[in-house]
Amino acid sequence: MKEAGALRGVKFLVSIYDIFGRTVFNVILVPVMAYFFIRRTSARRASRNYLRRVRKHYPNALPNQPLTWLIFRHFLSFGQSLLDKYIAWSKTPTDIAMAPDEEKMLFELVSSGKGCLVIGSHFGNLEYSRGISVRHPELVINVLLYDKHSENFAALIEGAKSESRMNLIQVTDIDIALALQLREKVQRGEWVVIAGDRIPVGEGKRVSWADFFGDQAEFPIGPYVLANLLHCPVYLMHCYLDEGDYVVSVEHFEDHLKLDRKNRQQAYDDATQKFATALEKQVARRPLQWFNFYEFWNEKD
Repeated sequence: MKEAGALRGVKFLVSIYDIFGRTVFNVILVPVMAYFFIRRTSARRASRNYLRRVRKHYPNALPNQPLTWLIFRHFLSFGQSLLDKYIAWSKTPTDIAMAPDEEKMLFELVSSGKGCLVIGSHFGNLEYSRGISVRHPELVINVLLYDKHSENFAALIEGAKSESRMNLIQVTDIDIALALQLREKVQRGEWVVIAGDRIPVGEGKRVSWADFFGDQAEFPIGPYVLANLLHCPVYLMHCYLDEGDYVVSVEHFEDHLKLDRKNRQQAYDDATQKFATALEKQVARRPLQWFNFYEFWNEKD
């Protein structure tokens, strides 16, 4: 989906925040997101279908408000998350909350010096997990992403990016050359982060179907292909806003995801369903912070 808005408009909103603070930014954001709410019909429809599913399967997850208002709040939440992404890169995010047992697991993983694969998502604001690399300067984190469809915002982030031990790697597909490069990084004790809830450009039909909020949806198999090639522990990580503070959730996924060649697709399907179940559990906590504004369930089919 083509990026909406111009770079100068994004810079203007950021300058509003820099000069006047969050409150004024939020006021200015309302008419901006109202414009996109009106113009972006497909995104509005996708939000409606998603929120209906949430309301059906988790009746208490959303406030008892008209669906149209919740859709607009979904748009607003997305606009606010873009500012938070900018803040996460331009400043040092240290005010991150974690459950004590998860924090202990994370510190043990970092102190072990072992590399790992981390599967994230478009839930919340995973950029705030940059705070981990700030707390542990010896840790190197490599993030696989594709942002050619959002070049304006990527340019803004690139201009704001502070020094960190986090490397952004542009990727359209996972080939052998990239896998070998990443395997060397993991063997040096580095982390590799990949999103597990959006089929990247170039993947084609290399997908698995999983039950997600009551219906089957397509998920990429790339994270599990990569896990099999890297021969390393796999973790899930989510970062979302809760009562004004960001919360990082870390979950052990597999010690080593080894695929049986004879039943490889079944192994992909099992891993995908395990991820989708874990993601749904997280998303149900704060539904307005899951940002996939397209027909995720492919309802036309």
